[in-house]
Amino acid sequence: MTDAALTKMWTDGLLAWKAFALAPQQLWQSINSGWSFGNVIINDRNSGSPQTEQAILAEASYGRQIGKLLDAVSELVKAQPHHASNPAYAEIAKLKEQIDTVKNEAATRSVLQFCRDLDSLRLTNPKLFATTVTFLQNWLNSAA
Repeated sequence: MTDAALTKMWTDGLLAWKAFALAPQQLWQSINSGWSFGNVIINDRNSGSPQTEQAILAEASYGRQIGKLLDAVSELVKAQPHHASNPAYAEIAKLKEQIDTVKNEAATRSVLQFCRDLDSLRLTNPKLFATTVTFLQNWLNSAA
């Protein structure tokens, strides 16, 4: 078989296969037209400046931004007369309490994991464990 005949066979075979392919033959989409954060999609349809939003999120996540705002609003609410009897203010206090509870539970899980890691270090590298314990004791004494 000549090279030309072999090339024609492959070309004809690929064209026949291409006709039955399930995927589109041409894909047209912009690269990085938008980006997502969780289930929020940021693009030029819902943001005046998606690049700016992405840069801001690189510095402070939505959670961090909202947390700081909630802390400030909570303090402002406490300063209001009759804040305890205002339902809207009570909702702010309830939301802050719920979020603080989640944060405290996460911190507790982290501490417990740290203890498991220390125990593993004690068994696998006693010298490094001793150094780490000394560091922690000094840190705890200075923090007290």
